[in-house]
Amino acid sequence: MKVLILGASGMLGTYLCDLCANEDYILCFPYDKNKSRLDFLKPQEVINEINRIQPDIIINCVAITSFEFCEKSPSEAEQVNAITPSIISNHCSERGIYFIHISTDHFYNNKNDYAHKEDDPIEILNCYAKTKFDAENYILDNPSALILRTSIIGRSIRGTSFLDWVLNSIFNKKKIDLFDDAYTSFIHCKELSILIHKLIKHKPYGLYNLASQEVFSKADFAIALAKELNIFLDYELKSIEVLNVKRANSCGLDSDKISSLLNIQLPSMNDTVKVSAGEYMKKT
Repeated sequence: MKVLILGASGMLGTYLCDLCANEDYILCFPYDKNKSRLDFLKPQEVINEINRIQPDIIINCVAITSFEFCEKSPSEAEQVNAITPSIISNHCSERGIYFIHISTDHFYNNKNDYAHKEDDPIEILNCYAKTKFDAENYILDNPSALILRTSIIGRSIRGTSFLDWVLNSIFNKKKIDLFDDAYTSFIHCKELSILIHKLIKHKPYGLYNLASQEVFSKADFAIALAKELNIFLDYELKSIEVLNVKRANSCGLDSDKISSLLNIQLPSMNDTVKVSAGEYMKKT
């Protein structure tokens, strides 16, 4: 089975590549493995590579995730985050390719630690959220595509992820600001990759949440991670309202629908903390 991961050099893409390399998949790359980045501003270029590779499955992890960049360049953000994924999805529908699209949890506000179901009302607060919701609406036209709303955490190649920042701050004994009013259902990219592998076998379609079984604040997570590593964390609690771009603050997800489908128990916050700490210790 040939799998094409779009965004293979990104955070989730890297973990997916590692998993697929150890499973019974033929992992495909655009051009070659050393030049695996396709330009989503040029959708025909992406389609041409899909036609050349002829994959059975495409997993789209590509997105502009910077809230600031999306606000400054809304047309580019819409093209990369919504229009090109919709073109790919339509092409997959025509060619019988199973398409998995990674969405976001940034659709909910002012409900604290409430766990949102897939059909709960959403609130669009910024350009990033708009582009990701547009993508969902476009891709749902593909009757055999799978959209995953999630909230990922992991290490990035560039060392710029939330987890990278927290770990570096912990070990460099830097005082950091933590948001106690930004709620999430973080799932580690390693955990998510394993679950996506299970989903490929079932091939569900439509919209599903896939995240931790719990809702917690980002402050809760960082404090628990420091405790797991048995290292003092110097922090001050702040509100997400101090950020320049307004964003959703109640991003908890209810993933019971997919948990029932796969007949599994999804990871808890503590599980994700342990995976994050264990990964760091293996690399040090």
